[in-house]
Amino acid sequence: MESLSPAEWLVAEEYCKGLADKEVADNLKKSIWTTKTQKRTIYRKLGISKDTELLLYMICIKLKRDFDLKEIRKHGLELLFSMLFIVIQVTCNSIDMKRMRTPSRTRTTARSGTRLGRRNNELDLSTLI
Repeated sequence: MESLSPAEWLVAEEYCKGLADKEVADNLKKSIWTTKTQKRTIYRKLGISKDTELLLYMICIKLKRDFDLKEIRKHGLELLFSMLFIVIQVTCNSIDMKRMRTPSRTRTTARSGTRLGRRNNELDLSTLI
C-alpha cells in the first residue's frame, strides 16, 4: 500500500464524513473533477473499491490498527458497525439516551390540548402545561 499525500488525506477525511463529490469540492475549495481524481487515486493506492472500505481504513488508522482488506471484505459491515459502536461508546460517555426520549403521555397531552384550543378558536396555554 502506498501512503497518501496530505491533499489526499484531506479528501479522504471529507468523504468519510459522508459528503458527496460536490460537497467535498466546495469544502476544500477545489474543482469537482480534482476531488474525483484524488478519490480515484486514493482508492488505487489503498487497493479499495468502496466508500465503506475507505471509512474502515480511516478508522483503522485513527485507532492505530492494521488495515487488512481481506479481513474487512470477509466480515464486511459486521466489523464496521462493531467499530462504530466502540467509537460511540468511548466518545459519548455523558449522554443518557433514556433521558433524551420524551414520554409518550407528554406528547399526547400537548397534541390534544392544542386541538381543543383550536376548536374553540382560542388557545388555552394552561392545557399545554
